[in-house]
Amino acid sequence: MTRFMARLGLAAIIFAVFVFGVFPTGRYVEQRQELERATTELQQLEAENEALRDRVDRLESDEEIERVARSEYDLVRPDEEVYAVLPPAGG
Repeated sequence: MTRFMARLGLAAIIFAVFVFGVFPTGRYVEQRQELERATTELQQLEAENEALRDRVDRLESDEEIERVARSEYDLVRPDEEVYAVLPPAGG
């Protein structure tokens, strides 16, 4: 009976180590990976925010507003003439 109790105690200890040691360790590893992913995403978002702040700063100048209006919206000043160059008819 003493051997049985010793084995049962050993089994209980092994079970306790497994339950309180292995499961939390796995969860810890998952949390570390999740933290690394979140940190990477945060760094990317911060870089994007910085780029957007730079663009906002540039758009506060008249020169940048004019550049964007001309390049992205094909706008011209009232006193300018616009010419469109078309490709050859057969091409």
